[in-house]
Amino acid sequence: MKVTMIESLVITCKGYLTYSLIPLFLLTPLPTDAKTTIQVANWASADELELENQIAQEFMKLYPDIRVVVESIPNNYKEKIMITMAAGTPPDVLYLDSVIIPTFINRGLLEDLRPFTDEYGVDLSIYYANLLQIAESDGALYAIPGNFTPYVMYYNKTLFDEANLPYPTDGWSWDDYLELSIALTRDTDNDGRIDQFGTVFNNWLPGWIPWVWSNGGDVLSSDGKTASGFLNSSQTEESLKFLIELRTKYNVAPHNNELSATGGTSSLFFTNRIGMSPSGHWWLMTLRKYIASGDLRIGVVPLPTPDGGQHVTVMYEAGWCVPKGGKHIPEAALVAVFFAGETAGRIRAQYGIAIPAIQSLAEEMADADTLGLEAVFVNEIQHCRQPWGTVVEEFSRVEKITQDAVDEVLIGGRDIHTTFTEAAKKIDKTIHKYADSTDTWASTNPGIEIMNLLQGVLAILVVVCLFAIFFTGGKERKSLISGLLFLSPTMIHLVIFVVTPLIFALYLSFHKWNILAPEKPFVGLENFKELLTDWQFWNALKNTAIYSLHVPVGMMISLAIAVLLNQKIRGGNFLRTLYFLPSVSSFVAIALVWTWIYDPQFGLANYILSFFGIKNLGWLTDPSMALISIMIMSIWMGIGFQMVIFLAGLQGIPSYLYEAAKMDGASSWVQFRDITFPLLAPTTFFVLVTSMIGSFQVFSSIYVMTRGGPMRSTDVVVYHIYQNAWEYLNIGYASAMSWVLFIIIVSVTALQFKFMSRGVEYG
Repeated sequence: MKVTMIESLVITCKGYLTYSLIPLFLLTPLPTDAKTTIQVANWASADELELENQIAQEFMKLYPDIRVVVESIPNNYKEKIMITMAAGTPPDVLYLDSVIIPTFINRGLLEDLRPFTDEYGVDLSIYYANLLQIAESDGALYAIPGNFTPYVMYYNKTLFDEANLPYPTDGWSWDDYLELSIALTRDTDNDGRIDQFGTVFNNWLPGWIPWVWSNGGDVLSSDGKTASGFLNSSQTEESLKFLIELRTKYNVAPHNNELSATGGTSSLFFTNRIGMSPSGHWWLMTLRKYIASGDLRIGVVPLPTPDGGQHVTVMYEAGWCVPKGGKHIPEAALVAVFFAGETAGRIRAQYGIAIPAIQSLAEEMADADTLGLEAVFVNEIQHCRQPWGTVVEEFSRVEKITQDAVDEVLIGGRDIHTTFTEAAKKIDKTIHKYADSTDTWASTNPGIEIMNLLQGVLAILVVVCLFAIFFTGGKERKSLISGLLFLSPTMIHLVIFVVTPLIFALYLSFHKWNILAPEKPFVGLENFKELLTDWQFWNALKNTAIYSLHVPVGMMISLAIAVLLNQKIRGGNFLRTLYFLPSVSSFVAIALVWTWIYDPQFGLANYILSFFGIKNLGWLTDPSMALISIMIMSIWMGIGFQMVIFLAGLQGIPSYLYEAAKMDGASSWVQFRDITFPLLAPTTFFVLVTSMIGSFQVFSSIYVMTRGGPMRSTDVVVYHIYQNAWEYLNIGYASAMSWVLFIIIVSVTALQFKFMSRGVEYG
């Protein structure tokens, strides 16, 4: 098959992308004494990883000729695995959840394990049948179930006992749930503020979809091809309205402000400040240590059912898969079978990690649980329904649109039917756009074309230099050669890491390019045309423009501080260091500190405002405040660097000019206006240009602190590019956006040079 330029790019860049983004399992040296080494990837925590290694040891006792290396990828698992797949270097065995598995199946990424289960004599009847269905397609078996969890309701027995309330039981209704939530909601310290809540509502589609199903509603049609008439149906809207009003009408669920202030839902529940919370089995593993210490008394019950509704919940599963194209497929399949088998299941079950997909083990686990919690999860399997993510490949887009619509009602106060109808149309458009995609996966080939392109660009550079040398005569030629030799490392670096990526990004923008698809058809200007009608891109562009307004404000503050520190004052050097410190500090650490500062309940910002009688603000949770909050932090972070630049400029102004002005009776303001500011023009211009460029490229603060929320109020262009490239894998469209941003930055910079550099003199 013909190798495209972009496929070659992936292979050439895999040394950078794979080894920098993917854990060290790709770098693990293979021992010379092992015939075969199988690499197993999962997202296990540190405690879980110990168990997985124990399982690997048990396997190697049975099969000493096979060495198993288990490596965990706890963050961005899907994206990193896809990069290894595209680069042709995936782990031999993958642990995938039920949301990722359909994408991999539809793209032809996984081996059919049924021939191997037949060969190895695996009895598939020991697994829950509905778990196997998720991993099956057209008679093939692409994953062997490992564990699962239904969605249930946790309740805090201590709070129920204190309020003399009966515990919820099977068959309870939405009305019962609401009454209990109201009774559990209290102001325990009589300060006029609720600090114990009855329940919680998080706008997370996988969490609230069972409520919709139980009321006879849904977000999509049964074939997953349309949302209109389903997302905006009366049953769906009634369900979401009930959940939304837990916050907005009854005030029995904490708002985003309270959630962010206390570390989230789990923190509220663990500290006996919330009565009930829906969640999965993953919570139970964390709760056990609190239960064992006597700090927490909990119960678990199925989700409530509305009057006239049906009891249903959602099920999330994970299973062991073998990617196509591996070097040791039979051995990898054997490892996958073992890791999903009874021995592995028993090791995990004795520590209460997840519910085994093997029915007998799950029942044993439930029988051994003296608290009676596990039995609720096991009994719910008969009422479980597959999540939409296991059916609709592009469901991540559907999920995002739907959750945005709920936020518009929950936070923005919009009419629910109007909002959901608009969202349904967007979902239909999205599903139809990707419904006809028949792309399958194929591993990429060596990067011949990308190397040819790099060599071609370097050859052009060499030819230009030779022409310059040839047409330069006399002594100047020798100087030119020396100069080019000194510049050559920088020029080569720029060609490889700046010029070539720019060229490839432009190439990508004219193609429909998915990291997993072998075919990247040329689509001309379609990606750019789509940008014109993409309201999310225009919203991101608007937010970026607003964010850039912090630059002149920050410059004024930095200049004022620089002028003050330019005076001979005690402790001046210490103050300079103190102001400059944020510029050289870890951004993640700074983001965490500012996230705490912005906490609506306990943060320093609201604490200071309370002295002026100002009520708590939702700095990062209020759509009208979130972007302003990021701008304030950016001003604080940029002050140090800008101050140092301004200080350098101030110290370059001759002192005799000020002395002459003082002799003429000029005030401090007149001196600043007529001497300092005009002579600082080159410095000011430099700071302005570089800061504006940086403001258009803002990403890290958005990614760490808000992820573009709430209600896309902090969704900026670079974050939007990232989201399309690495969450939706639409690299071509993201490249078109990046080139539009590049043109905007160049245009803004050119305008600054044209209109603001007038009168700026250097020297």
